[in-house]
Amino acid sequence: MHIKRLDHLVLTVKDIQASCAFYAGVLGMQVNTFADNRTALHFGQMKINLHQQGHEFEPKAKYPTPGSADLCFIVEQSLDEVMAILQQHNIPVEQQPSTRTGACGKINSIYIRDPDNNLIELANYPDK
Repeated sequence: MHIKRLDHLVLTVKDIQASCAFYAGVLGMQVNTFADNRTALHFGQMKINLHQQGHEFEPKAKYPTPGSADLCFIVEQSLDEVMAILQQHNIPVEQQPSTRTGACGKINSIYIRDPDNNLIELANYPDK
């Protein structure tokens, strides 16, 4: 078997509207409704499906829990620009810029939390 790419993932959240406000309003994702009034956040060629805690769709994770995710998103802007946007939205930066290792090499990252306290890493590749 050869995996080509990640298509989507699912986040279990306490409040779908609060999650949409954060991911669309702060991170610039597109909110879409599909199927039987389900909600997804689209960015690039990927999406995040949102499941309301206690009302998850089957099949689901064995222990769906808000706040248990640790996600890294590659941003186009410089981290200084990203931090300015976060400041405009009163989003605290949990960890200042640091060098990490991404899927394709070294990345520069900052960390924030979403409304469910999932850890969100915002990063870019310095040489790309």
